[in-house]
Order: sequence, then C-alpha cells, then structure tokens
Amino acid sequence: MAGCSGSASGGSDTIACHTSALAHGDGDVLDNGARGTVEDGNVRLAVPLSVDNVQENDVDRLEVYDAADALAYTIPVSADDARVMANKVGVNEGQLLYEQSLGHRPFHGRYRVVALNTSGETVDFVTVEFNCFSDVSD
Repeated sequence: MAGCSGSASGGSDTIACHTSALAHGDGDVLDNGARGTVEDGNVRLAVPLSVDNVQENDVDRLEVYDAADALAYTIPVSADDARVMANKVGVNEGQLLYEQSLGHRPFHGRYRVVALNTSGETVDFVTVEFNCFSDVSD
C-alpha cells in the first residue's frame, strides 16, 4: 500500500514526499496503493494499477475524495492506456500509472482513492495521507 505492498500501515518515501496508507479495501485493484510525488515542484497523486486487475475487475474510473470526503477528481481508467504508458518513465510492462496534479509544494493531504467498475460499483479503495515538503530538492 501507499506504493508498497504489505502491512495495513505501509508507507512509501520519495525524495520529496512521505506517504502513509491509513486504510485499504478488500479488493486487490489498489494493492500498490497511491502516493504523493513531486515533479518540477508540482505535487501529484500517483496511482499504479495492474492491467490485469483493471481488465478482470472491469475498472473504468478512479474517484478521488479529499479529507472532507468530497469528490475532488475523477480519473478515467482503461487497460488500453497501457500502450500509451509503455514509454512512460517508471511504468513497467503490464502496469498503468495514473497521476493527478494537486498543486505546488509544500503540499500535504489525505485522499481516499476508490476504484469503480463500469456498473458504478466499488471494487477497491485505499486511503493515504502524505507530506510533500518544500525544502527538499528533486
């Protein structure tokens, strides 16, 4: 979770952000969690997915809820995006990496990411919080 599989309190660190997983659903679509990342001073929420999990669970979107549990973003998902992402840095074969721009650092947040299928049913969720600091270089 939060960028690494394992315990329910998993965490992930990048050079500029620290991410912690607070909760995870029973599904396996979001087993790789979500994490805060920084590129050129801009903070992004990154959500890695498996092409196989997207296909098997008929996932067609991610809904991202903020700390007040208000819908903040909807990210369309498709296994067909793998062709486009094949040349993206940090994406391995059979993976998808969806990113949502959040703002400039410093940026700190808590988000619940929900994977939904084409019927609008929740197939998995993960709740993460992260701190992306301003005084750390990329």
